[in-house]
Amino acid sequence: MICVYCDTGAYVKSLGELESEGLIKLHQFKYENRSRRIRNIAIPSDLKYDEFKNYTYDELTGLTYDELGGVNSKFGDILTIVGESNRTDAQHIDSAQMSGCKVFLTSDKADIWSKREALKPITGLTIFHVTTEWEQFLELVRNDG
Repeated sequence: MICVYCDTGAYVKSLGELESEGLIKLHQFKYENRSRRIRNIAIPSDLKYDEFKNYTYDELTGLTYDELGGVNSKFGDILTIVGESNRTDAQHIDSAQMSGCKVFLTSDKADIWSKREALKPITGLTIFHVTTEWEQFLELVRNDG
């Protein structure tokens, strides 16, 4: 089973089917929109007080104190690559790597996907643009899953 982080705009129905088949395990920390389709909470990155609003206390109790504090965070390095104006993108990427995800799915070609080569050595993530690289993602799932 491959751990996959899905950023806010990258969720497609087929991901739920792959998860139901036991091929992937989806993760996300909802810095922006709340989607109940992704049940696994990723470790939060550089979390500010107002970013807890998308979660209830009960949902966060599964995370350890170290996880809530951003243990193993590479946020600063990631933010340098994606740019200071893309803080939320850096949080998503950092959450993915801290949560042990192997794959990062995004709908953001400009700020995330275009920087995938620079991000990989820091994060270990293989980044796919969900709409244009779906077949490549499925191939990885089939080969590594």
